[in-house]
Formats: sequence, structure tokens, C-alpha cells
Amino acid sequence: MGKHDRQDEHRIIQLRDYQPLPPDPEGQPEEGADRPEAEIEYEGAEAPGQKKKRMVAGMPKAVYQVAVILLALVVGLSIWMNRTNLSPENIGAWLKLQVTGAEIGDGYPVQITGSEVADANFLAQNGNAVILSDTALTILNPTGRDELSLRHSLNNPVLQGAGGRFLLYNSGSTGYMTLSGAETVASGVQRQDILSGAIAQNGRFALGIQGSNGASELNVYQRNGALQAHYLLARDYITAVALNYDGSYGMVCTVRSDKGTLVSKILIYDFNSENPVAEYETSDNLLLAAHWGENGMLYAVGDTALLSASSSDYQFAEENYQGRQLTAFRLEGGRAFLSISAYEHAGPSTLFVYGTGSAQPVKVEEDRRIEAISVYGGSVGVLMNGQAVFYDFYTGAELGRADAGGDAKALALSSESACYVLGVSEVRSIKVE
Repeated sequence: MGKHDRQDEHRIIQLRDYQPLPPDPEGQPEEGADRPEAEIEYEGAEAPGQKKKRMVAGMPKAVYQVAVILLALVVGLSIWMNRTNLSPENIGAWLKLQVTGAEIGDGYPVQITGSEVADANFLAQNGNAVILSDTALTILNPTGRDELSLRHSLNNPVLQGAGGRFLLYNSGSTGYMTLSGAETVASGVQRQDILSGAIAQNGRFALGIQGSNGASELNVYQRNGALQAHYLLARDYITAVALNYDGSYGMVCTVRSDKGTLVSKILIYDFNSENPVAEYETSDNLLLAAHWGENGMLYAVGDTALLSASSSDYQFAEENYQGRQLTAFRLEGGRAFLSISAYEHAGPSTLFVYGTGSAQPVKVEEDRRIEAISVYGGSVGVLMNGQAVFYDFYTGAELGRADAGGDAKALALSSESACYVLGVSEVRSIKVE
């Protein structure tokens, strides 16, 4: 046959010739493919390679689950530690700040609105300076700009603050109001003159007033100003009030005269009960202020001794000043900060810090008189002879100092290294070095 004879042959093309072959039902390789010389079957167990692959594949999932759990714990702890700042008002203020940015003031010093500010009416909250003068409540941001300027008609105003909420009342008169940030939440007039008051972090508040049928009365209010509880104290005059973090419990300090002896009493109330759950009496010790810390520690500062107890048992103990003078004090964060001096008007003083976890209070000796105390984080700041001095209150080590001005009356720490200073007519901002 010639080499061109194949051109005369015809080939039939079928579709199946171009379709892929179906898989071998037995899972065997096609004929001609390389076959393994031997196969090993593992009965009742996985092949080593399969087990290793499964372990490697499972590890990232386990690590991921642990990471998610740890992240949830960190977030939960952060929320718990900052729950006092997570009010709807503070969250709204934060959102506004993110959208509009910070509004800038002209810096410090800033002139005081009004003619006089009591030392106790000067605070720092959320980095802002809070000043209650004889005519207005003013909140200044770190740049010196007014965040709030609220006029009032209280002739003897007193300021109490907790977690961004404020209680203003007219000591020796009847008017009061509460605020959350810049918002007025409740206001009213008592039937009798107000003796003392306190506000909780959730906005509940209490007022001790002159009694109409007895020595004094305690009125406890919900955040919106609705009366929650009322207590009559037939013989005792209220000198100080403190609330726990949610306003469900309270500590009331009172005083009376018993056969010529001054007797002070502490009453512990569960505001869902009619009678006190605990009482304690002390003699010749006028109780000036009270504090109920989130850690369950209770303090009452007297003019001759400090009283302290735990909310677990309400067993009070006394720390007597041994005849020395109380020159300044601060109750904050479940701790008590006291300055004691052997001299009435000048001379060396000692700073005592109670509630640091040690058996004995931390002591800082100073050769000058401590005139005011403020606290932030782990720092305590004191004002003495025109200087602001900061200490680590766990160790007593000095952290720094700065000139506060010769007219300085009080200080309010805005961080662990900075504070606002109240002068005669202005507020200043300083940083210690």
C-alpha cells in the first residue's frame, strides 16, 4: 500500500470518545499507572500521618477558644473596673467628643465665678475641675473651657460627688439638687433645714434634716427624686451621711449630749428595712465625715479619733489621735488619708494612709503643716506652705513637687502627676516634677 492510501479510509467519530472516563468504582489506578508495591491497613486505629494531621488541625481551634475566653475576661474586668464611668451620660459625652472633638479653652488660670469657694467644694472628676462657689457650679475641662456654668441661690452651698454625679444642698436651709454631668436630675425643697447629705454612683441620694417631731430625720431618695425611705432619730443630730456604691445601704453619723458628755453614734441602714442593722457609739469624738468604700471598708473621721470597720461584720475599731490635732483629711477609694499635728496652727505634721492592705498605716513625716489632701490612682497629693507634694501612698515615697502659689487653699488631683489648685480668686493647673 502506498503512503497516501490511508487518505481513502473513513473514521467514525463518536461523542463518548471525548467524555472523561468515569472514576474506577474500585478506587484502583488506571491500567499502566504506577501501583504501590504493598498497602498496610490499620485496623481499629488511624494511620500515623492522619493522626498528626488531625492534631495539627485541632491546635488552632483550641488556642482560638482560649484567646476568646481570655479576651472576654479582660473586657469584663475592664467594664467592671470602669462601671462608674459607663453611665449613659458619660457614654454620650464620649460619643460627642469623638464626633465633634474637644472644645478648646484659653488655658489656666481661670477666674472663679463668684466671690468665695469653700475648700471642700473643690473637686476633680473625669479630668475636669469642679468648683462650687457662693453663686455658681462650674466644671472646667483640662483646657480651661466651661463645660458647665450653673447659677444657684444657695446661701451656704455644699457639694458632694460620686462617679460623675453631684449633690448640691443648702446647709442650714432647705434647697437641694442633683446632677449627672451637666444635666439636672432632681431638685426640691425639704420641710426642715438640711444637716448633711450624700449621693451614690447610680444617682440615689440621702439627706439628713432637722426633725419636725424629733432631733433629726433621714430621707433616702431614688435617682429621680422619689422618696424611698424615711427614718426618725428621736435624740440624735445627724452630722454626716455615706452611701454604698448603689445606694442600697447607708452609714449615718450622729451626735447628742448625755449628762454633759458628747456621744457620737454610727447607724448602719439597709434601706429595705425599718431599723438599723448595726450601731456603734463613741464618746468625746465629734464625727465630721463618713465614707463607704467599694471595697467594703467604712470610715468615719472624728475630731479625736478615726473609726473604721468592714461591711462584712460592722465591727468598728478606733485609732485615737493621742491628743494631736487633725489638720486635713480625705476619704476616697475605700481608704482614709489623715494629717495629724502636735501643734494647733503650725509646725510639723504626719500623713497617715489607712486601707493600703498592710497591718499598719503608711506614715509620711513632714516638717510643715499639711493643709489639704487629694487622691488619684496610687498617688496622694498634699498642700503645704504653697507647695503641692505628691507621694506614692503605698510606700510613702515622694513622687514630685511643684509651686502651688502663696494663695493656694486646696488641690484636686487630675492625674498621678498633675492637679488643679484653688486660689483666692482663680483656679490653676500644675504638674509636679
